[in-house]
Amino acid sequence: MSRASDGGDPGAAAARRPAGIRRRAGIRPRAGIRPRPQLFGKVAHTPGWLHRTPTGLKLTAIALIGIVALVFRDPVVNWSMFAVLVVLGFTAKLRPRHFVRTWIYAGVLVIIVIAMQFFFGSLTAGLTVGGTVFACVQAAMMLTLTTTVAQLLDTFTVIVSPLRFVGADPAAIALTASLMVRAISHISGLLGEAERAARARGLDSSIKARVVPAILRSVKYAQDTGRALDARGIVD
Repeated sequence: MSRASDGGDPGAAAARRPAGIRRRAGIRPRAGIRPRPQLFGKVAHTPGWLHRTPTGLKLTAIALIGIVALVFRDPVVNWSMFAVLVVLGFTAKLRPRHFVRTWIYAGVLVIIVIAMQFFFGSLTAGLTVGGTVFACVQAAMMLTLTTTVAQLLDTFTVIVSPLRFVGADPAAIALTASLMVRAISHISGLLGEAERAARARGLDSSIKARVVPAILRSVKYAQDTGRALDARGIVD
């Protein structure tokens, strides 16, 4: 019955096999379209109290954290702020998996800074810089995990709204910011695609094969975006 329903198609029969059997049989799964990397707006799925906090209040808190870290320059204060932010993140239903990778990247940088300060300055200065980095990075992660890009752009529009008194258009500024956010993720995806294409052609070590296609496609993306805006009469 199954053979009849497949119409004699061996590919259809192989697609119904479990993944483990397909791997052992040497059958490759059908490749789908790779999703483009999303650098902004990766909001945690489980909503907590931070999701419901106004975006302007969260931005104000981040600014205060940066000011405190720069004014006091005390490792105890900076690392304490980081610890408090971690606890607040867990109470807002954020999970360690949301932070671990960024902690590792920041940790490598902090270790290098502490080592350099230990040999050429003082250990206290290195710990102060490390605490500042971790506190600010943690605050920024909590913002992006609990705030959508649309909410950030709406708040940004409100912030720049006083510029209308000097002749600026807040809506145009907000549109520029939204296009920039979208372009960063798009260009990052183009770089990844160019790298995979170069690897498939055996040109892993060729910078030209990796960079030039991404640059050309980025220029085309910018031109297409400009034409789309012009066709809709959004820009002059």
